[in-house]
Amino acid sequence: MRDPGTEDMNPADDDRTPVSEEQVIVYLRNHPDFFQQHPHLLSELHLRHESGGAISLVERQVAILRERNMVMRRRMNELMQTAKQNDELFAKTRTLTLELLRVDSWHELNEVLATYVLTDFHADFVCCHVAGMPVAGRPGSGKPASLDHIVSHAGPPLPHERFVRGGYPICTTLRLEELAELFPSVSHDAAGSAVLAPLLLDAPGGCLAIGSRDPQGFTPDMDTLFVTYIAEVLSQVVQRLAP
Repeated sequence: MRDPGTEDMNPADDDRTPVSEEQVIVYLRNHPDFFQQHPHLLSELHLRHESGGAISLVERQVAILRERNMVMRRRMNELMQTAKQNDELFAKTRTLTLELLRVDSWHELNEVLATYVLTDFHADFVCCHVAGMPVAGRPGSGKPASLDHIVSHAGPPLPHERFVRGGYPICTTLRLEELAELFPSVSHDAAGSAVLAPLLLDAPGGCLAIGSRDPQGFTPDMDTLFVTYIAEVLSQVVQRLAP
């Protein structure tokens, strides 16, 4: 293809071959320095502005670059905000993990869940459900009992099993009766939401449930990386406390 800036592109030349828009686009893409070689053309090019006035190509390019810069800056701010939130969440998860590793009894576990999950993670409810394990209400009783944030079940099924499939944590909205079943030590008067993380126990099963009074507090699109890690650590603690 010949240089469109040469004289063979003169409109007065009746013998010239018509050049399509696609050919011009391809040529300019293949020759990004075309306007550097022909700078006088920039002053002759104008684009219609949204306000109705005409602006030069250079002004339009500057405007586009400014818009792109604003978009990139906005995205960078969002990434920085997400990174900050993840750093804070990691610090809280680390603190909770260290406290879990120090737990020596069901009562201590109950207090750790209340103190660090409810307070640090700004949750409305928390409950650890375990099956077939006597959560000591009285030493030597040998019978399943319940604390404020730990519920022992004689056996499966556990209340989370209708929601969780495949052993992976999920975030879901809950009806009033479902909230009451997952968090029985607290009164409920409306629907809510929760993240449900199965515990990795030898047998027969368990779950960490963290809930919110807000139905949008835990939504299916939320990341469950940190709660997965917490559930893994909690599983080891529960297994260690089991008789």
